[in-house]
Amino acid sequence: MITKMKKLTLFMSDTAIDVDANLTLLGQLGVLHVSPFQPAKDKSIERVDARIKQLQKAISILDLYENGQDLESGSISIPDYSNVERGEIELLERVLSVDNDQKQLEATAQRVNIDLAWFSKWGNISLTDIEKLREKDVFLRLYLLNDKEIKSITEREDIYVIGERNDFRQVLLIADDEDEKLDFQEVEWPQIQLEDAKDLLRDTENKQKENQNLLKLFSFQKNILKEALDERNRRLDVRNIQYEGISIDNQVGCWRGFIPEDVEDKFIEEAEINGWGYLIEEPSSEEIDEVPTLVRTSRWAKNIQPVMDFMGLVPGYKELDVSKVFMLFFTFFSGVLVGDAGYGLVFLLITFLVHRHQKFAKKVEYSLFYTLSFSIMIWGVLTGTYFGSELIAELPILRSLRIEQLASFGGDSLFIQKLMFLIGAIHLTIGHLQIAWRYINSVKAIAQIGWVAIIWGLYLIVSQMVLGITAPGIMIWLFVGGALLIALFSNPGTNFAKGMLSSLASLPLSIINGFSDIISYIRLYAVGLSTVLMAASFNQMALGDGVTTLASGIGAAIILILGHGLNMILAAMAVLVHGVRLNMLEYAGHASVEFSGNEYTPFKLKK
Repeated sequence: MITKMKKLTLFMSDTAIDVDANLTLLGQLGVLHVSPFQPAKDKSIERVDARIKQLQKAISILDLYENGQDLESGSISIPDYSNVERGEIELLERVLSVDNDQKQLEATAQRVNIDLAWFSKWGNISLTDIEKLREKDVFLRLYLLNDKEIKSITEREDIYVIGERNDFRQVLLIADDEDEKLDFQEVEWPQIQLEDAKDLLRDTENKQKENQNLLKLFSFQKNILKEALDERNRRLDVRNIQYEGISIDNQVGCWRGFIPEDVEDKFIEEAEINGWGYLIEEPSSEEIDEVPTLVRTSRWAKNIQPVMDFMGLVPGYKELDVSKVFMLFFTFFSGVLVGDAGYGLVFLLITFLVHRHQKFAKKVEYSLFYTLSFSIMIWGVLTGTYFGSELIAELPILRSLRIEQLASFGGDSLFIQKLMFLIGAIHLTIGHLQIAWRYINSVKAIAQIGWVAIIWGLYLIVSQMVLGITAPGIMIWLFVGGALLIALFSNPGTNFAKGMLSSLASLPLSIINGFSDIISYIRLYAVGLSTVLMAASFNQMALGDGVTTLASGIGAAIILILGHGLNMILAAMAVLVHGVRLNMLEYAGHASVEFSGNEYTPFKLKK
């Protein structure tokens, strides 16, 4: 159910120390969903945010040197920063400084290695001699040219081939004009002499090792930075809330928001202890769109929350809690859309292996995947579908578990399609009955009973038009009776005639939409059938001509693995697309749920 909310206006002392302390206590209480008076903007927020980014960067650097792996013994020592005033800042700055030094050393080493590679290709040429020649207006330029390029310049007397490198010739141009060049890519001279490069590389590598040892030592005190990061995150949260409120005469800070009704007493007790001023009242009709939605439902229904979060679905504060219906039918739809017990078993094993890798962490996502996997397996057993193989389905034990009318091979397709339309009618009916229960003390509930009659009239006419099943005579009375109840009770008010005409005017379009909504449930049959046919097709491709050689066996295995893997991915996508759609559009539309809410996210700090 959707928890009832109360509007809260909160007053606190506006001095810097009091605001920080009181808002920290408020965050530890963790019940107030704040509705900002204004966007949170202040230089202190920018400073804290910048410090958080620095701390995160420093921690990520030390993660690379966790626990001083391969720490070389030496005379390097560092202080215990937990005993140093503002030690976390000093540690932070040293880590970032050493890391920055490392990056500069890496750039130097890379540059020197390029020069050393040049000398290994062109020889130990004295850069001093090259510079002396330049002073005497003799300019040397180097090129790597192929045979075709060499032929285009063979007539020149200032060109010399001085060596070969793979399929290229090493060419020297001796010019007496500094601007004279060949129309080819020139090879640049190194930056420093060979011996200097070797010395610089050795010194650079030694400094890198020293820095690595230093960072390994710093990693032992990484928790100091983590604690500082937690504190800065707390400070940032407090600052954001602080500046989302308003100050009254620089004496009193004021905030507004919403709290669940069932924690009202808990909040009042805390407010009295800390001397906070407050005003708690019912949200006005103009404020309904601001009221956050807190859904509290049964444990099994919470399994649908990952899907709701992924799709960004939050019912409005005055809308229905659809989590139970959503979970129940989404589980059934998943089973029908995939409908292969073999695939369900694979999904179950994958979920188990991932869950075990996560040390069986208690996450709602795993409960959802286990539930969906079992649903797919159950429907696969009932329809006799195991990796799309009819041969496996005919095994005596598995055949005895199959419902022949639902069977994927040789079943009654007309019965299955009728069942899908029946499921659709039930699904939409539940939506209207939920609205009727909500208006149980109003005549509007009777109008929803009229809609239930219309839904079942549409079910009968769809069965007749699509499946050729003759509709009973009661069908016309379902439409007539339903339309009459809708016209009379949808818009109760002082102007009875106007309300009745308004209801009748919108009724035809609503009936057409209802017709298309019920038709839409045929996708369960169609997508489920396509999954089976694709699986059977891959089996035929792999095993149709038999496996007579090692090569054919390997080919068959590759086709089966890739084919069924692709089919499982498509089936999973179908669950996400069609399973969610039937709940989010068809059912939610008839339950008048627009998912227009904003989630209850209280200001909460760790204690």
